[in-house]
Amino acid sequence: MAIMNDGPSGAVSLSMKTDILLIRVVLCWLLMVLPVAHATAQDDAEFVPPDDGYDWLRLVSGEWLRGELIGAFGDNVEFDSDVLEELVIDAEDIDGFYSKRVFGVSIRDYGIIVGRVRVEGDKIVVTAGEDTTEFPRDDLVAITLSAKRERERWSGDISLGFNARQGNSEFIEYNMSAGIERRTAQSRTFIDYIGNFNETEGVQVANNHRLNGTVDRFSGSRLFWRPLIAQYFRDPFTNIEHQGTLVSGLGYDIIDTSRTEWDTYIAVGVNYVERVSVEAGQPTSSTSPSLTIGTAFDTELTSWMDYEFSFSATFLDEESGTYQHHLVTTLSSDLTGNFDIDVSFVWDRTEDPPPLEDTTIPEQDDFRLLISLAYDF
Repeated sequence: MAIMNDGPSGAVSLSMKTDILLIRVVLCWLLMVLPVAHATAQDDAEFVPPDDGYDWLRLVSGEWLRGELIGAFGDNVEFDSDVLEELVIDAEDIDGFYSKRVFGVSIRDYGIIVGRVRVEGDKIVVTAGEDTTEFPRDDLVAITLSAKRERERWSGDISLGFNARQGNSEFIEYNMSAGIERRTAQSRTFIDYIGNFNETEGVQVANNHRLNGTVDRFSGSRLFWRPLIAQYFRDPFTNIEHQGTLVSGLGYDIIDTSRTEWDTYIAVGVNYVERVSVEAGQPTSSTSPSLTIGTAFDTELTSWMDYEFSFSATFLDEESGTYQHHLVTTLSSDLTGNFDIDVSFVWDRTEDPPPLEDTTIPEQDDFRLLISLAYDF
């Protein structure tokens, strides 16, 4: 009888004991996990970058990066991580920046201030000695390390294209372009070169070279001073043995974001040109005042393709050609690592090219399509 009575009640008792055991297990698990999760979140919120000689970046996702800040220009931040190597990060993806090193900081409508830098949310804090100054983050123009290593201020690229044929006809052609830039919080120096050579059946049909040098001084606003623009050009096939232009002027940043940069400038100066051949009784060289206007546009179309456009027009007296322009437009596609494939279109024009000795007049326009392998450094 005891066995019959205990059967159902024993089953009920066993079920209740099982439920109570499960509840106890869940409660114990919660008691162990919740404090750990709370402590972890609290530790993340209260984490303070140590004074270990490194720079620290906090992303908007809450992740931290340790390394060295290379520089911040516009909305791009260049950061060197020991593990991830050199990175270019959109400023909008950065929530904070902490460093004990000294930087030169360019602030729009304020100028340059040197000190230790801290970025927190929508403000930037610069500490110079015992003085601490805060600025709106939107007014930041550039951050450059005040370091002894000069190489940190330089960047550049070089591209080379080559084409050759031998057999029933002989043909060799190459083109080369290169650019190098030095940038600080107060200035930017840029030098670029583009050259083309073509020899068909042993006869040269193209041999031109253009070298440009530009110096910019930043004022802390979108308006900047361009104290020096120097250009050298040589193209015997357009009757230019040597041509040099030296001008100075002002520039303005139209767009300066993480994806797009667009600036324009106007400058005045002097132009000198020496001809290969002229009509009898005409001078072989001439000097003219010049007015130059130009623009440069650079945008990131996709994560793997960039577009660049640059144009400069120079107004001269009639003896020097009246008007000249130089246009370059380039599509650059990532290949691997620091290597790109560039496709460029170049258009040079002289409005009034002077006649040669045999009275023939060179063509006004010169067009070139260039395909080259580029390396960024």
